[in-house]
Amino acid sequence: MGFNIADIMNQWLAYGVFDYVFPFLIIFAVVFAILQKTAIFERGGAAGSTNTAKGINAVIALAVGFLALLNNHVTNFFAVIFPRFGIALAIFLVLIILLGFLGKQDQAGWVGWVLGAGVIIWAWSEWGDMFGNGFVMTSFFDDYFWGIVLVAGIGALIYWMVKSEDGGGKPTPTK
Repeated sequence: MGFNIADIMNQWLAYGVFDYVFPFLIIFAVVFAILQKTAIFERGGAAGSTNTAKGINAVIALAVGFLALLNNHVTNFFAVIFPRFGIALAIFLVLIILLGFLGKQDQAGWVGWVLGAGVIIWAWSEWGDMFGNGFVMTSFFDDYFWGIVLVAGIGALIYWMVKSEDGGGKPTPTK
């Protein structure tokens, strides 16, 4: 009898891989990439790093990654935002496919913005547990989340319909 993927994922969960290892890796990678791109520790500030600058950047990214995990705010944040991001990504892909079937591939931008705003509001409503109940109207978002999403969706649909009726909002050239 062997392991299945659920057993492996549960073991990783028990070992703290999702709470500490993956958040650390994400923070380390982002900080390291920013330091590499900005080339702060290079002579003359030129892009394209030397080994010494890479070492300094790695040490700083390592320290920031470990320091970020000192309390549970980071792990709680990742536990809230990434599952919601995954759901929004799935919805976005389905909507893009549907828009493709309707011949409206150029309309994908607003769909992404609406879903992105929805994910932020959705995650924001959960952050009240993390930061206390007084964190920026979290009870309002808890009570009215789907209403806000529905109103935003209707508003986006109306905007799309009005924009498509006037030729996509492109100005007509005058002679």
